[in-house]
Amino acid sequence: MLGDLRPGDRVLVTKIDRAARNVRDLLDLVEHIEEAGASIVSIEQNIDTSGPIGKFILVVLAAIAELEPNITGERRRESLVAFANEGRHAVGAAPFGFKSVDNPNGRGLVIRPDWDAPGRGEQSPAAILRDAIRRVMGGEPQARVVEDLPIKEAGFSVLLRNARLAGMTPSGDGVVNSHGVPQVDPEAALLTMAEWSELRDYMKRPEKRSWSRQEGYGPALTCSECGFRLYRSNGGPSRPNNNGYKCGRAKHERGTPAASVQVSAADSYIEQTFLDLYGDRSVVAGRWSDSTSTKAEAITRAEVDLEAVQAALLDDLEDEEEERVFQSLRRAKKALKSAHELPADRTYVIDETGKTVSEMRVESTSAERCRLLVAIGRWMVYPGRLPIEQKIVFELDVALNELLTHRVGRQEPRTIDDAGQFLHPT
Repeated sequence: MLGDLRPGDRVLVTKIDRAARNVRDLLDLVEHIEEAGASIVSIEQNIDTSGPIGKFILVVLAAIAELEPNITGERRRESLVAFANEGRHAVGAAPFGFKSVDNPNGRGLVIRPDWDAPGRGEQSPAAILRDAIRRVMGGEPQARVVEDLPIKEAGFSVLLRNARLAGMTPSGDGVVNSHGVPQVDPEAALLTMAEWSELRDYMKRPEKRSWSRQEGYGPALTCSECGFRLYRSNGGPSRPNNNGYKCGRAKHERGTPAASVQVSAADSYIEQTFLDLYGDRSVVAGRWSDSTSTKAEAITRAEVDLEAVQAALLDDLEDEEEERVFQSLRRAKKALKSAHELPADRTYVIDETGKTVSEMRVESTSAERCRLLVAIGRWMVYPGRLPIEQKIVFELDVALNELLTHRVGRQEPRTIDDAGQFLHPT
C-alpha cells in the first residue's frame, strides 16, 4: 500500500496505536505518507494530518498510546514482585507435585504441596515427587526416574532446582528474602531445609556417565589365589554359555591359574546355600533414630541464611541497607553457633518386619544381595574343573554372623545352627 500511494490519497486507520507501536515509528510513517502527497486519517479519533492541528494531535495521542502499555508493563512487574514477596501465586501453572489454593492469610492464591491422591490406593502428586527425588538422590538416573512421572526430563531437571521444594518463593535468579535472609514458608515446603541443602549439593555434582549395573553375584565372589573379587565376562549372543565370573589375573604371578566359574551355576549355588542357612529366619530391621531432628534442621537453616547474607554483602548497597545486612550477618552467625550447640541423641532401633529372609530377598536388588553375602563371610572360587560345591567354598565370618543373627536381648553364645532372627541394617 505504501508503495502505491499517490498525491491526494488518504490512508485510513481505526486508531493511532494500530498504525504504529511508538512515536518514532509513527512519525516515520507520517513522513513517508506526506512525501507521497497523501495524508493519514484516524477514524475513531477523528484526526486528519492534512492540517497542522491534526499533526499536533496525532503526535500527542501517539505519545499517550506509547506511554499506556509502558505504564501497564511497569505495574505488572511491580505486582509480580509484590505477589512474590507475599508468597502468592501470580501467573502460570503450579509445578508438578504442587497446586494453587486459596490464600488462608489474605487475598489471592498460594502454592502448596498437592497431597490429595487422585483415587483410592494411588499416590498423591506430592508423594510421587518426593519418591522421585529420593530415587535421584540414591543415584538413579533422571532419565529412568522421569519415566514414572507425567513430566519430561528437562522439566524434571528444572524442578529439582526449584526453591519451592523447600518452601521458598523464586524471584528472578534467586529467592524472595528479607534483609538478605530467604523467606521460608514451612506449609509450602515439600522438603526440609536439610533435605533441600543435600539435594542442592547433589545437583551441583557433574553428571556421571550413564551405565547399567550387571546383575548377579560377581561382586561377592573372591579369587582363592589372589584374594580379589571376580568380574563378569559376557560371551555375547553367539556364545551364551561362555558367560562367567573371572579373575582379572592382575595380581597373579606368571603361570598361576585364575579362578573362574559359570554365571548360572554360581548364582544358583550361592542362592541355595544362603537360603539353606538363613532362609527361614525372621527378619528384623535395625536403624539409627534421632530423638529429634531439630539440630540438623536448625544447622541447615542457619547455613542457608548465612550464605544468603554473605551473598548480599557483595551487592552495591546504600549505607543504611548495608548496616541492616551486617546486623543480619551477626544474627545468622549467632544462629549457626547456637544450632551447633543443640543436643542430639541417637538410638539404635530394631523393628519387626514380619518377613522371612527368603521373602525379604525377593524384594531386594542384586546389589543389596551382594552386600549381604559379603557381610556374612567370604565366597572363595577355586580354579580348575571341580564340582560346584568344591569350586565355591563359603568361609563364614563368625563375628559378623553373630551380629547379623543374634536374637534381640539374648546374650548366651550361639552357633550358626541355632535358629534366631536375622538383622537387616537399614
